[in-house]
Amino acid sequence: MVDLVMQSSKNDDGVNDPLYADARVTVSVNMRDVTRNSDYARSHVYEGAAQLFDPGLYALDARIEFRNGQWNADPGLHTPDYKETPMRNTLPGNPLVPSQVHVQYDPRHATYLGRHQNLPLCTNGAVPGRWIPERNLPPTWKTWQYMSPAEDGRVWLPYACRLRRISHAEFVFHMSRRWPSVHWYGDSNSRRTLRPFVMGGKWCYEANSTARLDCLCNDAPKDLFPSEWYPGMTVPHWYRVHTNGVHSTEIHADLRRLLQEPTDPRPILDKDPSDDGDFGPAHVPPGYRLRDDYFDLYYRFTRGTLDMYGSHWERDITPAAVAPYQPASLVVVQLITWDAAFGSFASFKVDVERLANRLRTVYPRAEFVYRSGPYWCCRNSDDQAKKYSRLRFQSFDAHARNVFQRKLRARVWDVMSPPGQRPPESKRLSENMPCRSAHSRAEHIHLDNQVFMNMLVNGQE
Repeated sequence: MVDLVMQSSKNDDGVNDPLYADARVTVSVNMRDVTRNSDYARSHVYEGAAQLFDPGLYALDARIEFRNGQWNADPGLHTPDYKETPMRNTLPGNPLVPSQVHVQYDPRHATYLGRHQNLPLCTNGAVPGRWIPERNLPPTWKTWQYMSPAEDGRVWLPYACRLRRISHAEFVFHMSRRWPSVHWYGDSNSRRTLRPFVMGGKWCYEANSTARLDCLCNDAPKDLFPSEWYPGMTVPHWYRVHTNGVHSTEIHADLRRLLQEPTDPRPILDKDPSDDGDFGPAHVPPGYRLRDDYFDLYYRFTRGTLDMYGSHWERDITPAAVAPYQPASLVVVQLITWDAAFGSFASFKVDVERLANRLRTVYPRAEFVYRSGPYWCCRNSDDQAKKYSRLRFQSFDAHARNVFQRKLRARVWDVMSPPGQRPPESKRLSENMPCRSAHSRAEHIHLDNQVFMNMLVNGQE
């Protein structure tokens, strides 16, 4: 893992720029193996490139991740906490291998932080950016003009466009008019992503709730957790949710465990066609009128392209399977996590092409969103068959992005790059979670969802 980390930023007069004070802007360098012409048993050679925009002095932070190219722990063994081995950043006496990089100060450049509010709103879900402490932002900026800060107080600010704070009510209002029916395929990472949506942003949103295991990274069914964790929670009736597939009822449990109190005078009332006569996940008390400012959400649990534990896209994504539901105007697909951990790249390349062809057949008129794999993958596991390295994970993701964009003209929702640009100490903190999963912290999920909401809503006004 190689990062370029800002050490300081000074203007032409040599004065520290307050916009970048203690920002530690971090740019992750995408590395690739170039060991072809060397002795692989004795040395590994990598090269990478990075583009720097923010003015300042950057130092190289290079670390060897103990997991890269290795199997996870054998069954019954405790996987050690995430650690890295710092690498020496220079070769003694070699001026051609610098340890620092300087980016010139230019306040007129479009990417300079002080000009950020001049940028257009983001309609792309995969744009480079950096994390800046909220306390550094100009006092003229309003809180609605940027996304909520992460748990360390930093705000994600893209270089080429602006992300604004969008409420769940505004999101549903626009979705109901542009994409009134959404079909979603993905594993437990998607299930966690959907929880803030179906709970109106009220999942793990309070500061004192982030120490809970489900907010950190666990994804066990809600009926395993104490009910007092959700006292007085209201359910927004902006969604009509249909779930069908392995473990998808865990979203159902989220809604049924909470108090059924309307958040507006006209909630949704509809029956899930997959439920035998009883109310499905969108259950609300009887007597409420039907409304039209909602979007219909169908979710199916899938494990990438793999046929594992009862789920497989060839059986689950068919015209017959989606026939009972509203025709999709938008289809969201999340892959990678299971494929990279348990599959082979050769098989994946074939299957992701077949999957894209099937999606186009089943959804000939829908628009598509490809959700990248998460940055936080495969912390530890008792499954010795689980493979992981960051380069392997990125290779699977890059290939899937290319296929979905080429075959389906899919828009990319990138949830991998922003966490990768966190300062090294923040990345290490989030890696050391007491979970055996690839799940992100709740704060990261809320921020990921804000990117998704921006890419769909902006430009519709």
